[in-house]
Amino acid sequence: MNRKSISLAVAVTALLCLPALAAASPPAPASFAVGISPQTPAGKTDYSLMQEAGVKSLRLPLGWPSIEAQSPYFTAPDWSDFDRSVELAAEYGMRVFPFVWGTPSWVAGQQRVEPVYRKWQQRAWASFLRQAVRRYGPYGTFWRENPELPAYPIRDWEIWNEENIVTFSASPDPTRFAQVLRVAGRAIHRADHGAKVILGGLFGRPLQIPPNIASGDFLNRVYRARNVKRFFDGVALHPYVADADAMEPQIRNLRRVMRRHQDAATPIYVTELGWGSDSFQTRWERGMWGQARELDQAFSMLTDNRRSWRIAGVWWFTWADTGRLCQFCDSAGLLNERREAKPAWYRFAEWTGGDPEIVPRASFSG
Repeated sequence: MNRKSISLAVAVTALLCLPALAAASPPAPASFAVGISPQTPAGKTDYSLMQEAGVKSLRLPLGWPSIEAQSPYFTAPDWSDFDRSVELAAEYGMRVFPFVWGTPSWVAGQQRVEPVYRKWQQRAWASFLRQAVRRYGPYGTFWRENPELPAYPIRDWEIWNEENIVTFSASPDPTRFAQVLRVAGRAIHRADHGAKVILGGLFGRPLQIPPNIASGDFLNRVYRARNVKRFFDGVALHPYVADADAMEPQIRNLRRVMRRHQDAATPIYVTELGWGSDSFQTRWERGMWGQARELDQAFSMLTDNRRSWRIAGVWWFTWADTGRLCQFCDSAGLLNERREAKPAWYRFAEWTGGDPEIVPRASFSG
């Protein structure tokens, strides 16, 4: 038997044993959210599998440019795509946790430009957010139009995504982003007094600084912009690291910043966390078994420290592999593209208390 055959035999043997090994991880406490942040649209089959896997929260993009591609003075907003996602989530017992980001071309030159340079841009941004709350929040028009659905109104709204890096901000600027939060928080809180506004997921340690800004530095400068704290109720973090243990310094650093600004009670939401199952093509790819190991260690760390760090929950990135989006993204799924289980799937199901046997195991032959 050659070396490749031996490796495959070992992998298959370990995979067969994985459910028993994963049983050592207890389900996460009911008060601790464990969700999914998928990178591509999902269909009914995926929603059904998520339900069986015990997923209760689904983090989805709510893109302003796709809903109001043109000024609402000329064309009515098109909520149909997001309606379908909220409908499927409710049908399968999940609540949508949206992150709202992007600026349509009629407001700014590109979607990565925050809509706060002019007063009229700020009014347009606030108007869109109010409409979103009035559609999907408590007593929203979406729920009145669909009385047959169980009601899962959206109460948590994450504002923007990785605003401290150039992927999602044309020019990262904490002072400008503080104004994004002021406008968003005022609009959302007035439309739903019980809503929570979450400061969009900060990329923990960007590779290129500058133009990117480290998460702790960015958050500190948001607070220093003043008159902003009352407009948000949580801080989101994306602690992408090579090893799960490296999350701790990032979280503790944010906590230090928050305490310094008398905001120690505000929770942290880990709205993206993940590793790829490919083998070390980037620092976030740990191999098939390494992906499962890092997931388990990360979830253990977050649940064990959920009270002292005030962690509200964690959303795994991502649901299933998909080709050619980005090198790391391609293999970050719990399932492969054929919706077969990778080792990380079994670890995840133990944390959610779901049924890991609802999908076939991935094949390692060939």
